[in-house]
Amino acid sequence: MSKLYDIIIIGGGPAGIASALYAARQNLNFVMISEDIGGLTNFVPSLKTYLGFYYLTGYELIEKFKEHLLHYKVPIVKERAQTVVKKKGYFEVVTGNNKKYMTRAILVTTGRRFMHLKAKGASKFLGKGLSLCTACDGPLFKDKTVAVIGGGRSGLFASLFLLELAKKIYLIERDKDIKSAGALRDIGKTLRKNKKVHIMTETSVKEIKGDKFVNSIVVEKNGKEKTIKLEGVFVEIGYIPNTEFIKHLVDTNGRGEIIVDAEGRSSQKGIFAAGDVTHIKEKQVMVACGEGAKALLTAVTYIEKNK
Repeated sequence: MSKLYDIIIIGGGPAGIASALYAARQNLNFVMISEDIGGLTNFVPSLKTYLGFYYLTGYELIEKFKEHLLHYKVPIVKERAQTVVKKKGYFEVVTGNNKKYMTRAILVTTGRRFMHLKAKGASKFLGKGLSLCTACDGPLFKDKTVAVIGGGRSGLFASLFLLELAKKIYLIERDKDIKSAGALRDIGKTLRKNKKVHIMTETSVKEIKGDKFVNSIVVEKNGKEKTIKLEGVFVEIGYIPNTEFIKHLVDTNGRGEIIVDAEGRSSQKGIFAAGDVTHIKEKQVMVACGEGAKALLTAVTYIEKNK
């Protein structure tokens, strides 16, 4: 048998980083497998609720996290986990390069990815006026007319970000209203009052049109179609958990998120999960860090009992 790790952390977002630091402090024999460090947090335009920092971008926070990883010399394999095989007494993690890593326990912290728009022309114009990351591409559309697809939390934050950049914003939501209750109330008020923003509810996007780049979209409301001329489209309709490689071993909910107990245990003994990849509804950086640390400590107890 190849080297047997105590635990393998799959995923390099905030939950994975926090758990890796705890694994290092616990002197575990471990490795982190992740194609990148930070995940979607790198694209968050502003964070105001992370302790110790009044304001910074997601990218800036991840750069600080990386310094912490370097300090503890956390071993990182920059590959994607393709599947996990359950063996007798251990697990085998297989990466995209067909390399195999053996471990007593696994902590899944793979987070989630942007959901793609299912409309005619969406795939064709991805990267050609259609973007899945407002924070990344928003500055390219200064003084232009754009549409934000999705009136949920991410759509509202995207629209708020674009207020300082775009000439006009169409905020398009399928439901009867945008999600502007609770913590989103102030953002909702700001968008409703701003003359740049045109909110379109009970409206769906049927087609993305253009030549080399996007120049219009076709929307539908109450069975009637309308063409809107614009230069950019930002898709903010939600996320998909990165669980395809592990779903055959653990219980997931209807969204594909791993179901965990209060201490980060999955339905499969020896497999733990934390952060946005789980069914825990609070998708926040600070919550992910805490959940990652907690799940790692839970895993330590399991490892010690099963050595």
